Amino acid sequence: MYTKYIQMKPFTFHLLTYTLIVALLYSCNFQKPVHTRKTHSYGFQHENHIYFLLDYRVWQEGRRFWFILPFKLPNKIIISKVNLYRYEPEIDKIEKLGNLDIKRSPSTSLGYGKITEHNDKIIFLYNAGYDENFKLKKAIFIWDTKKEIFVDTGYQNPVSTDSEIYKKFFSEYKSPRSDNPGIIGFSKLRNEILQHLTIEDYDLPKSR
Repeated sequence: MYTKYIQMKPFTFHLLTYTLIVALLYSCNFQKPVHTRKTHSYGFQHENHIYFLLDYRVWQEGRRFWFILPFKLPNKIIISKVNLYRYEPEIDKIEKLGNLDIKRSPSTSLGYGKITEHNDKIIFLYNAGYDENFKLKKAIFIWDTKKEIFVDTGYQNPVSTDSEIYKKFFSEYKSPRSDNPGIIGFSKLRNEILQHLTIEDYDLPKSR
């Protein structure tokens, strides 16, 4: 009777050791501080209400360590959501109307989003990453202000800028910096109109 030992090549042994270290460090991310960030879109005035999107993220920084060279683990994303809100300034009332999330991308951004209206419907757009040819993809959602529901666009988000729905609502879109009635700038919306609101007012979880 004898015991058979498995011999590993040095490279394999070091690779397994490295993988184990990375896994252990990543699992320990919970010990790091939790960060939160709220990113507003432009606001859009429709009758007595202001509509806007909010990108809300909660995350922990990935650990940094040395293994021959410096490495940084990916951030641990705890919460990542894009919500639609409606604010009524006269009575200081904010409502979360729904979630506009699709499969997240590192390139998801409200910074170059667009908002317009058509027949009592408000159309929201934000950047939702890139396709395999590195062309920008857009997430488009439509809110019916009379029925107070999201409208089925008939398209699967995200869509390309060549899609019919994009051309229908945004082919002649005017920049918010030009003559675009209803648009409220980032700074005014965030720092003047909504600056007194808290996470609780937005109905946002602090962690999960």
